Amino acid sequence: MNIHLGSEVYRFNQVFFQKKANKNYNQTTKQLKKIIKSFFIFNISFFSLFLLEMILFALLFSVFSSSVILALVLASMFLTSFTYLVLLFYFQSKKPEQLTNLKDHFIKVCKRALSIPIGSAEHHLTIALAALKLTENLNEHELLKFPKIVFKIFKKLESFLIKEDVFKFKESLLIAAILEHLNQLKITPTDLEVHTSLTNIYTALFSLYKNAKDKIFFSKNQKEQLEQKYLSCIKIAIEEFRVLNDYAPNDPWIHLQLAKNYNKLDLKTDELKEYEIVYKLCPKDNNILFKLGCLYFETKLNSKGLRVYEELKMRAFKDTDKLLDLYGVYKNIDLLQENL
Repeated sequence: MNIHLGSEVYRFNQVFFQKKANKNYNQTTKQLKKIIKSFFIFNISFFSLFLLEMILFALLFSVFSSSVILALVLASMFLTSFTYLVLLFYFQSKKPEQLTNLKDHFIKVCKRALSIPIGSAEHHLTIALAALKLTENLNEHELLKFPKIVFKIFKKLESFLIKEDVFKFKESLLIAAILEHLNQLKITPTDLEVHTSLTNIYTALFSLYKNAKDKIFFSKNQKEQLEQKYLSCIKIAIEEFRVLNDYAPNDPWIHLQLAKNYNKLDLKTDELKEYEIVYKLCPKDNNILFKLGCLYFETKLNSKGLRVYEELKMRAFKDTDKLLDLYGVYKNIDLLQENL
């Protein structure tokens, strides 16, 4: 691929970049595993030691009401707790720096693998896409791999201990991707490809905040901050959607991208409007018409959905009958049969 920047022409070696990027993904994931695993083992070790001391104390207490051994066990429990809190404070203060350095190293390696100079939209979009891809491929359940017995015992504790770290790392990657877009928009503020890509990043960030609110343990103050970020992200994403609408009112690809992003935001009415526009621009596209019919049924506009069904029948579209699975009347058949 040739990239033009001013009077210069740069060749982008896609194969070389993908090879380097895949290696970078694996190395970054490996380093993230190392950071998370060490913290997980640290917590499990102290929890296990403290639990063992409690059991020992309970057994000795039932035998001796007062003894030197009992006092030593009690003292060891206090020492274990104190040591754990001191080390926990150290690791908690060190970990954010480790995650930030890991994210910066990932971005730096991606930039070194690019033959495209800063200032080209392809440069910033490729870096942002790499960060987004790594974010999508990270799964906290696959970062720690212990024997099945150990996993079952510590499953809930594992989720509690590592989800917040994975969330913060993903957030930092998506923010880095947004910054790449903003740097490019300073150079080409009306580039629709950059604006469209930016909406995808904000949508991914919105989804990250949405999932974190429901699945990760946060303090009350953290939840309030997360809610503010969540609402702010939605507002910015919608603003980007409006920019795209203003600049490309008759571009079906742009409206299709908008529809997909509205779907991720769970804004069915807005998604439906975009598919109606796409269908007006591409009236012969049966797949678009089918998707439009699905949305009509999902939003309870059954009469419009049935008209789409009739139109697709006339066109002999192979998946036409699947539309009826979304039709409310047919969906209630099972409920009626259960009441007979």
